[in-house]
Amino acid sequence: MDEVKQRIAELSVESGHHMSKKSKKQQRSTFRDFMSTIVDDEPPEEVVTFRGGSVKVTSWKEIVQLNFIRHCLQGGFQIQMMMNETLHEIFGVDGSIISDATGMAMSQLEKRLTMSKTSDAAKKADKKMNRQRKTRTNVKNHFLTADGEDI
Repeated sequence: MDEVKQRIAELSVESGHHMSKKSKKQQRSTFRDFMSTIVDDEPPEEVVTFRGGSVKVTSWKEIVQLNFIRHCLQGGFQIQMMMNETLHEIFGVDGSIISDATGMAMSQLEKRLTMSKTSDAAKKADKKMNRQRKTRTNVKNHFLTADGEDI
């Protein structure tokens, strides 16, 4: 068991030129999670949030299933998590709560008005995000202002 712990510890900090930066980052993260499970006896935990609910995954089995499904579905993952009964059963999601929150009773027009990128809610969220970015940039570059005005 000590050999396994030692090897996982090595893999959690491994560096080298044979792997891409993204791959190394992912490997380190994964093996740090393994280390915390083996050494500290902490169960893994991941929360998946989607429109209409969230799912808390607390075992390696569920995390592997979730990552596989994410990989296969790619861009359709969010929609499938909201609508697919099989995924609800796999991850223990109450489908009635999700279907109520996603607006199953909405007409096409109502869905377009509330869920589209051009809806008022999306526009407000976009403006808010732009404001936050601008403020963050101003705070970072505050030292550049010669007159020392407050932001």
